Amino acid sequence: MDGLGKSLFFWHAKVLAVIFALSVLPPLHANVQLANMKQDLELIAREVAGLRTEVELLRRENAQLRIALNQVSQGASNRNEDSQGILVQVDSRVRKLETRITSNESNTAKLQNSFDEKIRELIKQMNKNFEKVTSSPAHTATPSFSTDYPQNGFVHKVEKGETVSSIASKYESKVKWIIDANQIVDPTKVFIGKELFVPQK
Repeated sequence: MDGLGKSLFFWHAKVLAVIFALSVLPPLHANVQLANMKQDLELIAREVAGLRTEVELLRRENAQLRIALNQVSQGASNRNEDSQGILVQVDSRVRKLETRITSNESNTAKLQNSFDEKIRELIKQMNKNFEKVTSSPAHTATPSFSTDYPQNGFVHKVEKGETVSSIASKYESKVKWIIDANQIVDPTKVFIGKELFVPQK
């Protein structure tokens, strides 16, 4: 049971860490964090399946112990004429079996209840975080581009060290024209080898 408790604590702490990270990271990282959270949720689901398997094994063990208990009890009733020493041993074994059955059933119920409660809490926290991220204006906003730029121009392949500003200056164009003509969402991320249409009057 200690191993199961540690495993449950590990996943609980990991998901809470992801939720905390989402609350402090910029909105641009929201999609990455959402994907990570979905992967963590899948891992939690696998852990749930493993824990449920262990619970089922405990239940089977209880059933086997009950069968053994019945066999011992029946054997004791059929040996009424046996010595007092054998009866004492049988009685001791019966008490141990009953104690183990009771302990297993109690631990299984506690584990199941604790795990179900923590899973419900994690799902609730994740749903709140999903709503917060997806409803963020910065997350849903899309840039708009103008068509008010010269239609004449030429194609330029970006070289190392060049920026939209340096290209515009080099060819006596305008930064806004280049951004609108090529629909550049982030002007700071223009990669080497990218072909850009440079409008010119």
